[in-house]
Amino acid sequence: MTSDPRYIAYTLIEAGQKLTLPLDRAVEDAAQQLESLSQKDKGLCHAIVFGVFRHRGRIDQLIGHCSKLAFDKIDPKVKTILRLGVFQIVFLDRVPDFAAINTTIELAKSVCGKKASGFINAVLRNIARSHQEIALPCSDKNLTGHLAAAFSIPPWLGKRWVERYGTEKTLALGRALMDLPPFTLRINPRKTSREDLMANFEYAGIKTKATHFSPLGLQVQASGVAVPDLPGFHEGLFLIQDEAAQLAVQLLGPKPGENILDACAGLGTKTIHMALEMENKGNITANDTGENKALRLESEALRLNIDNIRTTHVDMARAGFTDFSFYFDRVLVDAPCTGLGVLARNPDSRWKRNLKDISRMAALQKKILNGAANVVAPGGILVYAVCSCEPEETTQLIQRFLEKRKDFSPDPSGFGAQLPFFCESGENTFEKTTFPDHLEMDGFFMARMRRNKKEQ
Repeated sequence: MTSDPRYIAYTLIEAGQKLTLPLDRAVEDAAQQLESLSQKDKGLCHAIVFGVFRHRGRIDQLIGHCSKLAFDKIDPKVKTILRLGVFQIVFLDRVPDFAAINTTIELAKSVCGKKASGFINAVLRNIARSHQEIALPCSDKNLTGHLAAAFSIPPWLGKRWVERYGTEKTLALGRALMDLPPFTLRINPRKTSREDLMANFEYAGIKTKATHFSPLGLQVQASGVAVPDLPGFHEGLFLIQDEAAQLAVQLLGPKPGENILDACAGLGTKTIHMALEMENKGNITANDTGENKALRLESEALRLNIDNIRTTHVDMARAGFTDFSFYFDRVLVDAPCTGLGVLARNPDSRWKRNLKDISRMAALQKKILNGAANVVAPGGILVYAVCSCEPEETTQLIQRFLEKRKDFSPDPSGFGAQLPFFCESGENTFEKTTFPDHLEMDGFFMARMRRNKKEQ
């Protein structure tokens, strides 16, 4: 069964539903299994896995409508197999209904047994006959139900967004989050220019367009080519990075020769960006509690011929100056967050987050930001960024930080200087939120502050 793309998809969906395991990590862990598939089957597997999470709201509505057994009484494994089958019937045009049903039943027999497969067969055939006639909940009468079924926005989040943004904006966000996110690169300016890389891609028959705000970004238009096979990958001409994330480093404004801390480096995409901006001169401390992430960062730095990065594993929520040997000229806090701004990129997060997560993450972010602030040099820059648009994690958190930390001030002039094309004309701000419904980038928040030279 390990060479069956639907069985692998089933195992990945099951793994991706675990609260502690991000879907992209589950896919990464299954790399060996996926490599055993043909390119066509690998594409099918990916389509099913991400499609089930992206369209789960509509899928579950159809199952609930067409099942004689109440939805919450269905066995979890059976539910996963049903979702896998319904996605193929409703959303995959290239798979005929009979093929989707038959292959799903064969999978069900091996996973759940014959009795369950009979129930699954009945539900899938019912959905195949009637899904086009089953209407979405009316947005005028049941807006949260409509958002859940049409855009896979859980009711608690739909209610929250409607109260905050209003109906029209929430519907626009819902539509945007159902789109596949743009595939964005950031060029390596030490080795190429954006124009030259675009020409290389065009020569290979791959369409691209320049990002609107980042001067280093490039959007790839559905090439169907694996990342390692893109022109210039092995030569280190680019990295994968969303435009909003590129702007966060641009806002920090790293300079050659400086000492910089990436307080929550993760896999190090922004760390590498900093090193390139610094022309590999100066020192970057890439900090993260996960040692495996540091190994990947070091491998990527080697690919790009960068040697000014050192890794540490300090818990920034408890950090003080004694955890580092000097103050930093600039500190980036790309804090862990709910990820509610990147639901298009991480569709599994739709079903793993709840209202309590927002306040829980905000409490952690507050501690991390304060820990990072302690090691900013007087006159130094502190940039806070998260891939969320929720006020508890963004504007409210920064407001409370500045009310408490009188040694820091907003830096609106620095914000405008670093991102002149990103700020509206005449806008005097030190913080900005991007929304995925109109900017072709992730939902993201960033704020730039400066430590006062004389602490008050």
